[in-house]
This record gives sequence, C-alpha cells and structure tokens, in this order.
Amino acid sequence: MADIQKQFEEFHDEIKLKRFKENKELREKRDIITNKIKNGVKTKFEEMEKDVPNLEFIDQGSYAVDLGIVPKDKDYDIDEGVIFDLYKEDYTDSLELKKIIRDLLENHTNTPPKIKDPCVTITYSLDDEPAYHVDLPVYIKSKYDNNLYLAWGKEFANKDNKYWNLADPEGLNNHIKNSFTDDAKKQFKRIVRYMKKWKDVRFNSSGSLRPPSVGITLAAVDLFSYKQSYNSLSGKYKDDDLYALKDFVSKLKNKFNLKWDPELEKSFYTIEYNLPVQPYSNVFSKMSNTQMDSFYQKLNDLENALTEADGKSDPHEACKVLSPKYFGDKFPIPESKEARYKQVALSSAPSSNSAKGY
Repeated sequence: MADIQKQFEEFHDEIKLKRFKENKELREKRDIITNKIKNGVKTKFEEMEKDVPNLEFIDQGSYAVDLGIVPKDKDYDIDEGVIFDLYKEDYTDSLELKKIIRDLLENHTNTPPKIKDPCVTITYSLDDEPAYHVDLPVYIKSKYDNNLYLAWGKEFANKDNKYWNLADPEGLNNHIKNSFTDDAKKQFKRIVRYMKKWKDVRFNSSGSLRPPSVGITLAAVDLFSYKQSYNSLSGKYKDDDLYALKDFVSKLKNKFNLKWDPELEKSFYTIEYNLPVQPYSNVFSKMSNTQMDSFYQKLNDLENALTEADGKSDPHEACKVLSPKYFGDKFPIPESKEARYKQVALSSAPSSNSAKGY
C-alpha cells in the first residue's frame, strides 16, 4: 500500500478556503453589507414611523463551520443570516422584510439583488463575471415560542409558496462544529473538503444536479471515523486520509436505497438525509431520482478509485489514479520510483573530471 498522506495534505492546503478572520477581502465585503443593512433598516423604519428593531447577524454555511474550499468557478459564496427582533405574527407576508433588504442594497453592486426562496442574494462581479455572492437569509421570532423562522419565498411567489419556516441556524452550526475534537476534527475537515472538491470536479452543472454540500457535511458528521495507520519505520501511528475517505464514501453509499419508479418503470438509488435541527427536512429533497442515482454511481466510481489507489505500491501510481479525474489537477503526483532511482543513480555516478583524477 502506497503512503500518500503527504500528497493528501498538500492537496488540502491548496483547496482550503481561509475564514473571515484570515481573509480580509471577504470579511470587509460582509461587514460593509451588514453595516448598510443596519443603517438602512433604521432609516426605513423611522420613515414608516415604526419602532426600529434590533438586528443580529449570524455567520452561516461553510465559513461559519470552517469547511470552505476555493470554488472551481471562483464564485465565492458567503452566507450571513439577518435576524430581526420582530414577530412573525405581525408580519404575515414573509416577503415584506426580504423586500426591504433587497431595496436597501439595490445599488450596492452592478448586479441587482435577487430575492430567492431561502434568501436575498447580492452578487459582486469582476470583469463581468461573478466573483462573490452573499446570501442573506432573513429570520424573525414568534410571540409564542423561542424559535426562529426563516422567510421563505421568491419574489412574486403566490400565497402557497411564501411562508415562515422553522429554522435553527445556530443549532446547525453547533451540530457541525462540535462533532469532533483535536486530530479527529482536523481529519474530518479535510475529508469534507476532499468531498467538496470531488463534487466540483465530477459534477459540472449547478443547482439540484449537484448534491448539496450541507448534505455531504451532515453525512460526514454521522459517518466519518478517525483513521490512522501504523508506520513500521517510525514505530508511530499517523493520520491516514486515504483510509478515512474510502471508509466514509463506502458508508455514504450504504445510505442509499434502491427505489422503483412506476412512471419510468425503472429502479433508482435514492438517499434521504434529514437536518438534525428544525425543520428536520431532507437536505437531498431537491434532487430527482435520476440525479440521486447519478450521485450514487459517481460515489461508486470514487470508491473504486480509492480502492485502486490503496492497492498501489508506488505513490506515483496511486496519485495518478486520483488526479486529475477525481480531484482535479491540484492533487499532486510525485515522481515515479524509476525517476527517483535514475536521479539517485545520476547524482552518485562519478563525473568525467573525477574519473581523470582531477
């Protein structure tokens, strides 16, 4: 079995996305938007002669739990929840506050803000291409419980498709962040990032054709096991990311069920994974049976590739199995044994001058 832990960790360093505290540009973008919302909401409510509500902001998504990767298309995604200290009983139209946010940021970027089902999206462009987009989910409270409610509904949605949906963004963050500790936590983060990069490489389309990252992350919280291997030379155990990744992919595959579709008269591999917090919904619900089946088949291909790499004795051959087909060209391929032997032979061979006694 080839030892390619060094290559996996080099790969991780290449794809890891720094967090807000390390990435000044992203942090500044977030802070500019949140300050604009604070000031704009104050002015708007004063104009409406209403009490100005307190606002809270909560980091969400991969930034909040430190699981981000450098995106393939360079369109960085920032998620920042906006919590109004207001009650849903007083705001029966879930789009009302989202429209206020949209209007406050109307001229903030060249691309107009867009009201989507779960959020308001602000897109920053560079050379007419998306460079960043900030998703702003809007939350509100209730007079009758301690829960938060997400404003659901896109612009011009009919009554049935806009509502306040139970949510627990902080609980979800904590569920992921507190799942592992110490070296196990570090390996867990690496495994999730490898899977996200694999998704970038193997799923070319966006939207529901791609398995959602939150689904992969939540599955990893439940299924990941910390793996080490024994190094006979050093007499010590060390992290084994190849073993851990192969183990996780195998367990995730086993979460799929074969389902018969009577309309298409065909069986599909499908998966259901519910949020561990409210509203406990299936994170793969937007994927069709065909898309979930494709997800399964690609996982099967990845498992086979990891098994093949694990069976190689030369790190060069093992890494060639994985790069670039499964992890892209950022996954390093070391020199082959033959190339290393030739280099050693050349470096140890006597020079022409030494042969002449010089």
